[in-house]
Amino acid sequence: MSVKVISSDKKSIKLEVTIKFDDENFLQTEENIMNKVNEIGQKATQKAMESLDIKEKIIVVNEEKLYQKKTKNISNSLRENRS
Repeated sequence: MSVKVISSDKKSIKLEVTIKFDDENFLQTEENIMNKVNEIGQKATQKAMESLDIKEKIIVVNEEKLYQKKTKNISNSLRENRS
C-alpha cells in the first residue's frame, strides 16, 4: 500500500494510490482506506504549503504571534511569552 507523488506544481498534485483490500475482514479494508485517505491529505497539504510564498517569519493575528513551523525558534518564543 502506498501513496506516490507522480507530479506536482504550484497549482496541482497528481498522486498514485494503492490500497490493499482484505477479503476476509471488511473492517480492516475500511481502516486501510481511511489510512490512505489520511496519507493523501497529508501529502497534498505538504505540497500545497511548500508552494506558498511566505516571506514573513512571524505573522500576527488578533495580537497573537504565529510562526512558520520550519523557522520557529522555541527558545525565543518562550522568552517572548514570559514578557
